[in-house]
Amino acid sequence: MQVSKRLFSLETESAFAILAKAKKLELEGKDIINLGIGQPDFPTPQNILEAAKKAITDGHHGYTPSNGILELREAVSEYIYISYNIDIDPDNILITPGGKPVIFFAALIFGEENAEIIYPDPGFPIYRSIIKYTGAKPVPLELKEKDNFEVTQTLTVNKEV
Repeated sequence: MQVSKRLFSLETESAFAILAKAKKLELEGKDIINLGIGQPDFPTPQNILEAAKKAITDGHHGYTPSNGILELREAVSEYIYISYNIDIDPDNILITPGGKPVIFFAALIFGEENAEIIYPDPGFPIYRSIIKYTGAKPVPLELKEKDNFEVTQTLTVNKEV
């Protein structure tokens, strides 16, 4: 079987290499807070463990709607309203298993020659790689520690129809 030549343009996911280095430094006695794969450095709080156990016992397991459980989307909508004073319809919210899949999907949908896609920096190197994979130009959006690494800039989009 022959694979697409584009496959070889993808960079590797370096987060796991960073995880291995951090684990090695921990074994050497260094105090490490490793954010390389986004894994927290603290155990799951007891109330969350209990809620997960209750959900399983109550039969809330198995497949969910592909866009996420309605109650979760409603909670996200409420959080966005409280935090940013923006009203988002829960039907316009998509729950994904982390940021990488949705960034991958968005890059595939919007990426092509002569397109530019903004990605968070610092962020995972695979973001830039997948954007380049689509033929688009990756444009880093600098996130600053003084802003808690949150987007503070207002972006202006040039819409050509």
